[in-house]
Amino acid sequence: MPHSRHLLTGGRLWVGDGFETGSLLLRNGRIEQILAPDAPLPDPAPESVVDLAGAAVLPGFVDAHAHPLIAGRELRGAPVREARSREDAVRIVRDYASANPHLPWIVGEGFDLSIDPRGVYFAEDLDRAVPDRPVALRSSDVHTMWANTAALEAAGITRNTPDPTDGVIERDRDGHPSGTLREWGAFMPLLRAIPREPEAETAEALLRGLAALSAEGVTTVQDAWVELEDLDAYLRAARRGLPVRLNLAFRAVPGGWRQQVRDFALAAERVAALELPDFTARTVKFFADGIVEGGTAHVSEPYHGSSCCGVPAWDPEELAAAAEAFDAAGFQLHIHAIGDAGMTSAIDAVQRASERNGARDRRPVIAHAQLVAREDLARLVALDITVAVQPYWAKLDGVVRHLTNGRLRGPREHRQYPFRTMRDAGVRLASSSDYPITTPSPLKAIGVAISRDELGELSRSWIPEERLDLVSAVEAATSAAAYTQFADDGLGRLAVGAPADFVVVPGLSELPLPAELLGARVTATWRHGAPISPTTDTANRPLNESLEGESS
Repeated sequence: MPHSRHLLTGGRLWVGDGFETGSLLLRNGRIEQILAPDAPLPDPAPESVVDLAGAAVLPGFVDAHAHPLIAGRELRGAPVREARSREDAVRIVRDYASANPHLPWIVGEGFDLSIDPRGVYFAEDLDRAVPDRPVALRSSDVHTMWANTAALEAAGITRNTPDPTDGVIERDRDGHPSGTLREWGAFMPLLRAIPREPEAETAEALLRGLAALSAEGVTTVQDAWVELEDLDAYLRAARRGLPVRLNLAFRAVPGGWRQQVRDFALAAERVAALELPDFTARTVKFFADGIVEGGTAHVSEPYHGSSCCGVPAWDPEELAAAAEAFDAAGFQLHIHAIGDAGMTSAIDAVQRASERNGARDRRPVIAHAQLVAREDLARLVALDITVAVQPYWAKLDGVVRHLTNGRLRGPREHRQYPFRTMRDAGVRLASSSDYPITTPSPLKAIGVAISRDELGELSRSWIPEERLDLVSAVEAATSAAAYTQFADDGLGRLAVGAPADFVVVPGLSELPLPAELLGARVTATWRHGAPISPTTDTANRPLNESLEGESS
């Protein structure tokens, strides 16, 4: 409608440092006025009036790092995320295979790496469950795969397969692959061997994942891992209509990135050709390292009881050269780095791109930052690097207790996810979910950010000195995350002239306690001045609120 106007009254509006009672007058998808409680009804009268009945209204959340396609695909295949032990996972696979005898492969997404105390999984267990077909399971952190013998053979992974430089093939005493594959260099042949689903199914999976994020109040998403082979499905979904603003990050690979510079530029042109302002492809994703739980995050000191410092996914010089090339081509850099040495390599790469290519509005992002060297804090600020953190990970859950801390044992245990340290040093923090690794709910992430506990109990805070305050946590999930999307001039705030993207949350107090936020639910997500109707059914989506671990 050319002059549609809508009035939302009786809300408690987030104004950056708290809530104030007021009303929002919307016109043509933007906020036209913010009215005081005693202001007269606008003239002419709006087409509709919505009474918010005292509910809290926050800016639409911006997720600075998520994986909606992986999330949507998780609803297919064996439901191994439900497994609470290795034996339980094997049972789930056996039952699923028996119920689906027509499937040529048995696949499953999201098993919890901590269901085995060592995080090691064996082909022979899956062989007993499914002896007649390949089985390929991916862990919830998406950095580990568990395969049976038939799947390893189909992928060409044998005793004679050389160990990759950017991955780990776990082997038995005789050198045969034992069934656990860590990181991309090890498991990409397995992923490539799995029969591809039809393009339409991939598009549906993407829309399912995005709908789950939208239902939690997310209006803008950074897809942090896109393969070119899936681009047609993304374009198909975009033509159908996306429930959120979406920016794509294409994954660069060691050794192949020189050709990818041109390939990604052509892919970005295909996205731009749709002329959809809410659908962009301006980012390139790098994996500087892996994860602590698998012993593949790149750390400066060896892991406890080991001489290994992890598995750098890139040679530091090659990472820097690739970053320089993609930056010169106009792409934004988005780098996964978990360990402190991985962080240093990522910062070095951004610094080289900045120095070699000159000043421009590049807004680089480093995701995760589980361990950060103190001397790198000032470099993050100087290079205007935003750190995309996952606040929901910052609690003492089963994965941290059983796997992470065992790898880090010692002082490093108490320096994980240094949110407050980074913020106090002037580092910009952008909140993200890494969905489906953990819950897509920004409210739950904020609850953990300010409590460092999965129940929101301050008395149980894990590393309490790294808790964020409420204002900082909300800022990270709104305006700071919008900065990573080159949209902080309008998104992530309730302001006159800004896009009318906001969420409605009833039942929050003036200063919500962590437990309130953890239990709160979004009842409406508005984008472009209209409530969003999910494009697919999300009633059975996994919220993943109890499963943690670093990811992609």
